[in-house]
Amino acid sequence: LVMGENKANGEARYIHGVKGKGFFTFYGGHDPEDYQHRVGDPKTELKLHPTSPGYRLILNNILFPAAKKKKQKT
Repeated sequence: LVMGENKANGEARYIHGVKGKGFFTFYGGHDPEDYQHRVGDPKTELKLHPTSPGYRLILNNILFPAAKKKKQKT
């Protein structure tokens, strides 16, 4: 499933799919602290942005959907 596409450039930025018992989501070119980040640029130093709402949003979308509560026996 492609959720964001630039047909003129042949690019897909947001891709979601199912693999085995899980799923994946790829957010290509998404760097909330460096909007002009290009291939070959130095990596963004995450330690400089400990409270970045953009990075928290990315981590929440990646980590929390995978952490499902198990049904408890009562």
